[in-house]
Amino acid sequence: MKYILISIVLILSSLNAEHIRWYSSYDKAHQEALKDKKLLMVLLIEDNCISCTEMIKTTFQNQSYIKYLNENFISVIVTKGQVQSYPIEMLYTMEYPSVFFLNEQELFIGENIFGYTGSEAFKKHLKLYF
Repeated sequence: MKYILISIVLILSSLNAEHIRWYSSYDKAHQEALKDKKLLMVLLIEDNCISCTEMIKTTFQNQSYIKYLNENFISVIVTKGQVQSYPIEMLYTMEYPSVFFLNEQELFIGENIFGYTGSEAFKKHLKLYF
């Protein structure tokens, strides 16, 4: 089910001109961030999460800050309990969706976001920390 959700998200976002270029593998995203000298943005979701799907559709598509995110971050979607590894002990939460911002050493930068955040609140968050 989680792969279906990720596939739907990736397909939907490819249909829009202004979308996040999502990775589905944390390890690949981290390696790309190191190579490109970019920060990491990790969206942690869980299966059958309506607010997770809603946040992807509203906050991460067709927004004025998408270009900024793509230029400065490597973005990855991680599903709770997925088989591929990610630093679960560091990205632990009981609230979904959650967004974590990490530097090249995988240390937190700025404030993380826990729970659904709409586009205006997300934009304010970016302006405050980045």
